[in-house]
Amino acid sequence: MSSLSERRPPGACCSAPTTWVYALSFAVLAAVTLAVTPPSHAAAPASSAHPRPADSLTTHVLNTPFKARENYFCTRIPALVTSTDGVLLAFAEGRTRMSTTGCHDVGDTDIVLRRSFDGGAHWEDPQVVVGADDALAHGNPAPVVDAATGRITLLYAGSDWNRDGAKPSRDGFARTVRAVHSSDGGATWTPGVALPQAKLPDWSWVSTGPGHGIQLVRGPHRGRLIVPGDHTTRGRRTPGAQLYYSDDGGLTWTLGATTSGPHTPTASPAELTVAETTDGAVYVNARNSGPAQCGTNEHRLETTSADGGASFAAPFTPVVNLDTSPTFGSLLRLHARDLDGKPDRLLFSAPSRLGPNTLEDRRELAVRSSYDEGRTWQTAGTLVSAGRTGYSDLTPLPDGSLGVLYETAGTIPHGNLVFAAFTEENMDEAATELRRPRTTDTRVRPPGEPGNHALIHGGAVLGTRHRGKAMEFDGTDDYLRLVCSPSLRVEDQDFTVTAWFRHSATTGTLPIVWAYGTPGTDPLKKGRHFSIRAEPGAGDVMRGTVGTDIGSTEVTLPSSYNDGTWHHVVLTRDGLALRLAVDGGPPATATMPRGTSPADGDVTPAGGFNIHVGARPDFPNQPAGVAQLFRGTLDDVRIFGRALTPDEAARVKNGSLDVATGDERLRLGFSTIW
Repeated sequence: MSSLSERRPPGACCSAPTTWVYALSFAVLAAVTLAVTPPSHAAAPASSAHPRPADSLTTHVLNTPFKARENYFCTRIPALVTSTDGVLLAFAEGRTRMSTTGCHDVGDTDIVLRRSFDGGAHWEDPQVVVGADDALAHGNPAPVVDAATGRITLLYAGSDWNRDGAKPSRDGFARTVRAVHSSDGGATWTPGVALPQAKLPDWSWVSTGPGHGIQLVRGPHRGRLIVPGDHTTRGRRTPGAQLYYSDDGGLTWTLGATTSGPHTPTASPAELTVAETTDGAVYVNARNSGPAQCGTNEHRLETTSADGGASFAAPFTPVVNLDTSPTFGSLLRLHARDLDGKPDRLLFSAPSRLGPNTLEDRRELAVRSSYDEGRTWQTAGTLVSAGRTGYSDLTPLPDGSLGVLYETAGTIPHGNLVFAAFTEENMDEAATELRRPRTTDTRVRPPGEPGNHALIHGGAVLGTRHRGKAMEFDGTDDYLRLVCSPSLRVEDQDFTVTAWFRHSATTGTLPIVWAYGTPGTDPLKKGRHFSIRAEPGAGDVMRGTVGTDIGSTEVTLPSSYNDGTWHHVVLTRDGLALRLAVDGGPPATATMPRGTSPADGDVTPAGGFNIHVGARPDFPNQPAGVAQLFRGTLDDVRIFGRALTPDEAARVKNGSLDVATGDERLRLGFSTIW
C-alpha cells in the first residue's frame, strides 16, 4: 500500500474520524449500517405518460475524488462503502496509460482508495491498496463491511496481462480472485490473499462486483457477507454470474450460486448487484451482456436466492420498465419497515437512457425506486446527471443522506469519478418521469417478433398529414430513436427506406433517417451507415448515403424540397446500385465500389446500434457547428429488407399497407404516442 501525492482541497479534514453513533447490539448496528434514516418519507412517485423536464437535484456535496490524467490515465469502476465508524471509502481502478491499451479493461491497473471523514465533502490523499509495486491488472474492487467487527474486506480480481508481448485480451490470462482486509477503517490493509476456490476450472475470465457487497440481517444466515461476481466460461465466451459468501466476517469465502449451462442471447447476466429483501432472500439485479441487448426490456436481468446466496432460485429473466443501457448499476436498501419503521424501499442507480451502445447510450444517470422488493420498478425517478455517465455505486451516509460515486467525462461516459450527496427529500422533490414515450411500429410482424417501436426524445408531438397523423419536430431537441433489433440489420443485403417529409428550412442539414454510425467515427466498424438528408444549407440538395468498410457512396437530387408541402422520398440499395428518388421522379443513381470480400459490402455495425429519425446519431454530442436536426414534419417511415421495384415504391407512396410485407422491417405510421 502506498500514497499518491495530490493537493488537498482547502479546508480538507483528514484528522480522526467523526463518530457514527450506533447501538452495540448486532441487530441495531446492522439496521444503522444498512438503512438510511432521512427526516421524512415520500410516497411512491406516480408515473406519467409523457416525461416532463427533469427537476434539478439539490446536492449538498458534489466533487471529483478521481480525475483522469491526474495520477492515472483514467479512473474507472467505482465502489463505495461507509464504515461502522462513518468513514466513507471510495475505491476505483487507476488505469495506467500503455501504448497498446489506453483506458482498456486489460492493462496495468491499480486499485486506489480515497477516504472521507465528513460525508464526502473532503477527501484524504489517495492510497494504492493493490498494485503499487507491479504492472499487473488489478480490478473490479468489491468492498463489504462486517457490522459486528467493523472489518472491511475488499475482494478483487487480477491477472498477468502483458507476458510474452501478447495482445491485451480478456482471454488466456490466469485471472484470479483475491482479498485484502482493513480493521482500521481503511487506513491500512493486509497483503493480498488468493482465493483459488472462487474460480471454477473451466472459467477463463473471472471478476468480482463491481460495487459494494452486503451483509444479511435476517433469517438463518444473519451476519453473512455476500459479494457478487461474474465469469466467462472457457471456449463459450458467454457471461455467467456467481455469488460469494462469508460466515466469519470476511476472513474466508465460499463460492455459492452460479449460473450453469449455455445462456440465451436475451439472458447473459454479468456485473451483478444485490440487496437483501425483507423476507431474508437476496434480490439479484444484473447487467445483460448477451449479444442481442436490443429489446426494450432486455438490458437488466434479475433473480433471487432463497438460501443466503448458496444458489439462484430461478434463471435470470428480464426486468420490466427499468430502462438503461448495458451498464453496471447499484442497488441499495433505503428503508425496511422491520428495521426503521418506514415503508420498504430499494434504490437502483444507473444510466436511464435505453440503448445498446456503450459510448452513445450511457447517459442520464438516475436513481429509481422499488416499493415491493424489486418485483416492480417505478419509471419515475431522480436524474443525478443528464450527461454521459457510466458505472455508479450507492451508499448511505452517517448524516442520513445518500452518496453516489459515478463515472463521467464530458463527451464520453467514463474517465473521472464524481461524488454526489443528497437527501431522500431532495431526491423525491426532483422526481420526474424517466421512461421515454414510444410510437408504434405498425407493420405486420411474424408471431413472437417484437415491434421496433421508436423512442421519442425532446418534445416531438403528433401533427397531421392530410386526414391522418404525422410527427412534428421543432429542430431543437426532437428526434426518434430505434434501439438495435436483429430485424433492423441490413448487413450486406439490398434494402429500401421510404418516408414522407415536409419542411421549409433554408439553412442547415435535416436528417430524415440516419442509421448506425457516422463516417469515420464508429468505434466498431468505421463508416457503416445509411442516411437520407435534406440539405437546404449545403447546396440545396436531397442527399442519400450508404457507407461500408471501403467507403461511402452518395446520391443527390438538386433540391431540398423546402417548399412547405409534402414529398415522398425513396432510397434503395440494389446490388451495387444506389438510387434516390422523390415523388416518384427520375432517381439519382450511383454505383457502390466493389470490394475483394463479401464483408466489404456490409453496412451494419458489428455490435449494438441505433437508428435515428430526425437527427444525426451523435446528437447532442456533435462537434461545434455540426448540429443536425430535422425541422418540420415526417410520416410513414418504412424500411424494407430488399430493393423495392418502382411500382412497389409507388404503392407505398399511395399508402398501400400490403407492399412486401414479408420483407418489411419497420413501419412508423405515427398514429399514437404511448
